[in-house]
Amino acid sequence: QQFMGRTMARLLRQLRPEGGTYTMVGRKLVRDHGFIEEIERYNNRDDRAHWYEASENYTQGNPFAGSSDLVGGYPGLMQRAADTNPTAMIFLKQSPMKEKNNYTAFVDRNRHRGITYIGTDGEDFQLAYLARRYIDGLVGQLPHEFGTETAQALFDIHQKGRLPSEIINTNIVAYNVIPLELPISNIDQNLLDDLVFFGYICFAIIVISVVVCVGWTTWNREKVVVRVAQPFFLYMIAMGVLIMSASLIPLSTDDGGELEPEDYTWRVGICMSVPWLAFIGFTVTFSALFSKTWRVNRIFKATVQSSITRVQIRKIDVLPPFIFLLGANI
Repeated sequence: QQFMGRTMARLLRQLRPEGGTYTMVGRKLVRDHGFIEEIERYNNRDDRAHWYEASENYTQGNPFAGSSDLVGGYPGLMQRAADTNPTAMIFLKQSPMKEKNNYTAFVDRNRHRGITYIGTDGEDFQLAYLARRYIDGLVGQLPHEFGTETAQALFDIHQKGRLPSEIINTNIVAYNVIPLELPISNIDQNLLDDLVFFGYICFAIIVISVVVCVGWTTWNREKVVVRVAQPFFLYMIAMGVLIMSASLIPLSTDDGGELEPEDYTWRVGICMSVPWLAFIGFTVTFSALFSKTWRVNRIFKATVQSSITRVQIRKIDVLPPFIFLLGANI
């Protein structure tokens, strides 16, 4: 009984994950305790939905009483429970649903409240309720297994004179249907929104810095310090940084979550331009530094071999390693 109550609570949590309030009609000992313990087990956690029983006294008497002992019978109890505007109504007994005309009229009368109904057992008339949306979920035993275990118990008593256990466990099945009107799915697409301007501003700062550096190098290209630093390679480094920073433009592109089939080529181009710009820019910068070091190394090597031989290294002589590195990365 307790396991059945817990299963009903889990089914309710699946159907209404947002939490809320509940009322119980036709309460049954142990089963109701299992339901309450399971449905309220996360009420002390802020990261999980909370469930509470309706605070109003909708039972107006003994909550475990039968229909004849309740004020207005089960129909009256169900209507008083519905008047509390609960998120869910739990039928821990099958009895309230057996009064078919009263039950269906009650559900029709309170459809505007959006109540989720969870019932016990799964007889044919209850499955018909489920198909017609008069109940949202059912939890019950498997009749075939129940009968099989009973027959097996009688056989064990006849053959062995006793049962292996005083309690025989059976499986439980839960029925529910997918809502015809699913709630709107709010998907966090991690859109950039106003952060796109941050990317554009960073790119603009880099462009201005590159222009200033190239202009300063050109203006002072005849000075000794700049000539020693080799302006050609300084231009290459600046160009590599500019190409690499250009990847900020596609990275800052935001489609606003709109998916248009005709824009497929444009979207692919935006995505693929990021690695191309980043790797080509890095390769240009790194190759310039590598070629610059290699150029200096050749000068020192020639000096060691012959102190009187003049060594002339042209810019074209250091292009092969640059082309090789660039081709390898591409």
